[in-house]
Amino acid sequence: MNNKYTQIPTTKITAGLMALSMILASPVYAADPITPTTGVGITNSAATTITQFADVSPQHWAIKHITKLASLGIIQGYEKAEYKPENSVSQQEAIVMAIRMMGLESEVLKIKSDPALPVVVDSFFKPYIAFAFDKGLITIKEETEGTATNKTAWGSRPASREWVAKVVVRTIGKESLATQLAAASSVFKDAKDFSSWAVGYVNAAVSLKIVNGIDENNYQPAGTVTRAQMATFLSRADKELTQRSERVVIGYVLSMKDNKLTIQNDKGQSSEYTMNVGTVIYNAKDDSRIPSTTLKETNEVYIIQNLGVASYVELTSEEQKMESLEGTLKELYLNQMRVAITQANGINLVELATNVAVTDAEGRGLSIGTIPIGSIIELKRNMIIPNSKVSQIVVKQVPLSKTGEGSVASVQKEQNSISFLDQASGQTETYPVSAKIAVTLPDGTLTDISKLRIGDMVGYEVKSNEIVGVIVRKQADITTAIQGILTSLSEDKKILTINKPGSTLGAYFIADNAIVEIEGLTNPSFFDLEIGDDVKLELLNEKIVKVTVMSRSINLMTLATIVNYDPDAKLLTVTNDSGTPYAYKLTDNTQLKVWEAVLPISNFAEHLTKGKKVDLKVSKDKVLTIQLTTQVEGTVTQLNTTANEITLRTIGGQNINFKVLNGLTVSSYSNPNGILTDLKIGDTINGTLTQSQDMINMISLKKTAVYKVLIANPSSKQVSVKDDTGALFVFDVTNNDLISNPSKATHNFEDIQADEYVKVSYKGSVLEKVVLLDTLRGKITAVDTATSTVTIQELVTGNVQVVPVGLQFVIKQNGVSLAALSALKLNDRVEIIKNAGDKVQITVAAASKRTVSSYDNVLNQLLLKPNAAGEKTTYNFFAKAYLHKGTTAVAANGFVENEEISLYVLDDKIIEIEKP
Repeated sequence: MNNKYTQIPTTKITAGLMALSMILASPVYAADPITPTTGVGITNSAATTITQFADVSPQHWAIKHITKLASLGIIQGYEKAEYKPENSVSQQEAIVMAIRMMGLESEVLKIKSDPALPVVVDSFFKPYIAFAFDKGLITIKEETEGTATNKTAWGSRPASREWVAKVVVRTIGKESLATQLAAASSVFKDAKDFSSWAVGYVNAAVSLKIVNGIDENNYQPAGTVTRAQMATFLSRADKELTQRSERVVIGYVLSMKDNKLTIQNDKGQSSEYTMNVGTVIYNAKDDSRIPSTTLKETNEVYIIQNLGVASYVELTSEEQKMESLEGTLKELYLNQMRVAITQANGINLVELATNVAVTDAEGRGLSIGTIPIGSIIELKRNMIIPNSKVSQIVVKQVPLSKTGEGSVASVQKEQNSISFLDQASGQTETYPVSAKIAVTLPDGTLTDISKLRIGDMVGYEVKSNEIVGVIVRKQADITTAIQGILTSLSEDKKILTINKPGSTLGAYFIADNAIVEIEGLTNPSFFDLEIGDDVKLELLNEKIVKVTVMSRSINLMTLATIVNYDPDAKLLTVTNDSGTPYAYKLTDNTQLKVWEAVLPISNFAEHLTKGKKVDLKVSKDKVLTIQLTTQVEGTVTQLNTTANEITLRTIGGQNINFKVLNGLTVSSYSNPNGILTDLKIGDTINGTLTQSQDMINMISLKKTAVYKVLIANPSSKQVSVKDDTGALFVFDVTNNDLISNPSKATHNFEDIQADEYVKVSYKGSVLEKVVLLDTLRGKITAVDTATSTVTIQELVTGNVQVVPVGLQFVIKQNGVSLAALSALKLNDRVEIIKNAGDKVQITVAAASKRTVSSYDNVLNQLLLKPNAAGEKTTYNFFAKAYLHKGTTAVAANGFVENEEISLYVLDDKIIEIEKP
């Protein structure tokens, strides 16, 4: 259907319309007389615009749009100052509103004749409808087609939603957009119900955000439009008008003083408008009513005024076009209206406007003469006025003198400032450092700020905004790692020395309960370290807590065959598994192990007979240990279950093939009675040899895994755990010697706590070792991607640690694994452990704002109100959950119904609740 405007001169319309009216199928209805109290009213110079209607409450969803159109004179009320917002708008009323919106009512009122129309309307509306036909706002063909069976007069007929979309789109001159979108698909499910001509108009109105759907993405094209909805559609369409009412002024706020709002338009012209008790102010972004104090200098506003009085103001953009300058007040020259501020690049002298406004950080007014020297101030200058002076001063911080307790959050050496996490407020505070600062360490030593560590617990003193003193109460735990070649180990195993990269020596004390890891050795100790080992040291506050042998100059030979042993020369000749001969010297320090017995060198001859198979640990040409081969360890590289053969890659790098006893048992941590087919390539095993040393008669699968403790039962010595896949396991800890607790001098079963992590090693079904992992849970206060470190403030203690994560780490967040440290954000709550492969694992807690329902003290559960996201409503607590308000601990039963909280959840359990 052709939807182009039909332009017909007013002088020619009467004859055509009268002829057409004679051939319509339905009779012509005489219009009832209409009075000025109709819902659209008569606009004239004497008319008073009604902006408040008795039946439209301030809470009505369309109050803004109704008020706006009333202020523009587009709508007026009925008797008793009523708008009747829920009444259906008639087609004739909609046309009058549209014409007034276009600012063309004065042209309509020039029509003095009583035009004959092809449609039936009330008398008052005739000139408007004739004008609408003439201007193409509606067309004869569209409005008379298919109306023969409709008994309701055209003018009184309720306007449909699709018909209103057409009229509004034409009102704002967007006919071409509707034409472009006529062939586009509709977003609405009920598009099949649209009239053939309507798709383009509805699509255009939707794209311009003038109309939207009713429910479930339906438009209901034949549905009626209420008067409130009609006002809303026209109000939203107003932004598309190219020619606005003379009442409308758009510009930028220059000032707001003594109920006078001064604005400047984009041509640089300024004007002033009075705001009285009847003036209403709305925010365009959410249609909310706002106070006049919300309007800031250089905000963009839309004003409807009459004779210099603003009846309606809309904040169309909260952006301030202001230049900002911040510094410390050095001097104030009121007689010259200038201010001197100190910045990083020196002293800056700035000119002030005579009417400069001064506020504190919360917006409270201040007198310019009362700003203390030394205050941190922000100066703002209007950028829409060329060469403008500073018109606003915000006093962000007055000179401060205080003492406080907290921790060091950061030391900015270049800016010569220190940030503290204040213990009382829980907030980070930053201060410049005085030239005369005194820093005292815990032992009373005086030093400078270079000795401060992030996380140090300190007392500090501030005078006139500068830090003048810091007393370190407790230095932060600093975890570092370093690699080098082992050069010496003291006899008492208290000091270890390495040759660091760059050929510098480093000597370190060894912490109690420090652990040693050497690949291939079960339960290694510092006695197993050898000079020349390439080691990685993990240090806590410069003390060794762990030594890992990365590689060593010690050679391991598995299943060497003795060719000869000369006890006089102490010379041992062997061949490896491929037949290559080797000769080694024995010394008085060489140990011989036969089964579990350690024998002196005098007993070597009777055991080191030709053909015996032994395992050797050799340094150059000297034998450190000889052990009669009773078992072999390695990684399965080949497996032939048909021929009962297995190939192992040993710790020394040898690939050795073994026969296995038919029907042998393969023992694992989950199945003590497995069979050979249970093995797979890549498994690490321990194989027990027959007495002849040529066949494996039993296999134990070796496994090391990290588990989370669910329950540790001291009476049964049983530990229930789960792995990272959620699989559940139970193991017995029959002996406290199996427990290693690097963070404590003790190693008791009671050290195994629920919600903590353990690293468990098995040999077959036998538990060999349980290492309690040091789990850190806290709030991120700093992330340094350059040094790969994360600074954490522990949740319960408040202690701060700097954790080096290195290059091998994984971040888990919302079930997704990430590998970029930048994924971490300040104030994230995290849990940090090392997994089975000693890779740092950082798990980010899920954070949300929730409302408390109740606390169940029987089940120790917190119940929450349902939210829009459909999240869980019942949570258990971590064993060491941190419940607090500020720095004050809160009991679990201290959370009451309807209380708003910040909730942090890890592994479906609450680790922290923060009260606002």
